[in-house]
Amino acid sequence: MMSNPGEADTGVSVRRWQDIPGWFTWRDAQEEAVAHFPGGGTFVEVGNYLGRSLCSLAEVVADSGKSFTLVGVDTCRGSGPEGPRGIDAHGAAVADGGGTFAGLLHRNLIACGFADQVLIVVGGSVPTADLFADASVAWVHIDAGHDYDSVAADITAWRPKVMPGGWLSGDDYIASAWPGVVAAVHDLLPRAQPWSTIQWRWVNE
Repeated sequence: MMSNPGEADTGVSVRRWQDIPGWFTWRDAQEEAVAHFPGGGTFVEVGNYLGRSLCSLAEVVADSGKSFTLVGVDTCRGSGPEGPRGIDAHGAAVADGGGTFAGLLHRNLIACGFADQVLIVVGGSVPTADLFADASVAWVHIDAGHDYDSVAADITAWRPKVMPGGWLSGDDYIASAWPGVVAAVHDLLPRAQPWSTIQWRWVNE
C-alpha cells in the first residue's frame, strides 16, 4: 500500500476516490457548488495530481442527478520542490510515469468509473484558460503551483472565464505554509474570503 501521497506505487488498487493518493479537504465545497449551481454549467479544476478531488467531484455530481461538464487541467509533470521545506511531492509519480503522471491520473479516473464524465486537459493553466470563452465557466478551483507568480498567473488567466455569479476559488489558503498563495489572492482578489477548509473563494458579482 502507498504510505504517503508523494509516493507513486502503481500497484495500489483504486476503486473509489478515497483510494487515490493526494491532498483533498474541500468535499464540502464541492457539495455546495453542485447544490448551488443549476445543471448544465462547467466546473474546472486546475491542478489534479492523481485525480482524488476530480473523482470526488464526479461522484458528487453523479449523486446529485444534475449534469455538469467537468474539466481537469494539469501539466502532469509536477510542480517541483515547493514550500518552506522544498518538498517535491509529485516527483515520485512523475518519475514512475517516465516524466508524466498523466497515465496514472487517467487510469484512476477509469478505475473509479468517471473517465467518461471528466475531461482531462494535459497542459499549462494559462494557455488552457484561452480555450474557454470569457464568462463561460460556473466554477474554477485552483490547486496548481503554490508560489506567488504561479497563483497570480492562474487568477489572471481564469478570472475572466468565470460567469456572473460564478466562483473562482483555490486550495492551501494558509499563510504559514503557503504565503505566496495568500499574498496573490489578497493582491488580485481583495474581495475573496476564506472558505471551506483552508480554501479561498471569490464570487463574480
